[in-house]
Amino acid sequence: MKKNVLLGALAAFASLGFSHLANAQGAIVNGGTYKITRYGTVADGSAAAFGVPAGTPLCMDVDLDASTAGASIGQWGDNGINAQRFVFERQTDGSYKLRHLGTTMYVQTVGLAKVAGTQLEQNVLLNANDDAQRFLITDPGNNGRYKFTLKNSANAGGVSQVLEVGFASPAPGARIILWDDNGFEPAQRWELTRTVLATKNAADALVWLQAYPSPLAPGQSLNLKIEAKRRGEAKLEVVDMIGRSVHSQQVELQVGGNPFKLHHTPLAPGLYLVRLHQGDFVQQTQFVQQ
Repeated sequence: MKKNVLLGALAAFASLGFSHLANAQGAIVNGGTYKITRYGTVADGSAAAFGVPAGTPLCMDVDLDASTAGASIGQWGDNGINAQRFVFERQTDGSYKLRHLGTTMYVQTVGLAKVAGTQLEQNVLLNANDDAQRFLITDPGNNGRYKFTLKNSANAGGVSQVLEVGFASPAPGARIILWDDNGFEPAQRWELTRTVLATKNAADALVWLQAYPSPLAPGQSLNLKIEAKRRGEAKLEVVDMIGRSVHSQQVELQVGGNPFKLHHTPLAPGLYLVRLHQGDFVQQTQFVQQ
């Protein structure tokens, strides 16, 4: 989706210092876990209201790190959690399916549509009509600026549909949509970073962590559910989006379920991480403070 007038946007783009070429990722690894980051666009000043510092890189993100079918996918400030981690599964036709790490959910278009403007969601693995979950991932300039084309999505004019953020929006929470491939890189190009960091509730995790409610009302206590495979002392920590620890406490875990109520000092509105440290193992999840 191009703006009719792009000069201002392009000038702002240049002022951010993105005149250099991105580092090419190289061949995509089948089964590799990747962070998918917007090329040439970072969070704007509106991000502060959500606890995301202006200037933060923007990544493809499953809303609230949900593991449920139908959860929406947009962009959010790079925060290192598995809401922004996707396993690239190569198909026999050379396309890829993108699985939300630690879940059985795959990136697809809402309603399996291939119409410009359709938003993204995650859903169960498809075995029929699964082109809506297949993406051809290419690097047209061989410079690390990747294009995600939905398979068999060409419109009536023969133009394929690719993933973009409309108008190259720099706002956290902006939706990722399907749109005509027009070569407008700030909206339609992505950088890939391979990572092996697991921060979500994977099936083989030693502990399983859930925080609720989210969003959290002012003055409300945060409830935690911890399922542990081994007993022992652990540390709970609340961290803001610039990495500052705003609360910590020691807890004693028993094998099985461990409910806790986290009483903390008042927090500024924004997005926070809850981290659980048990020995060398770290698990984390997120919540929003209203």
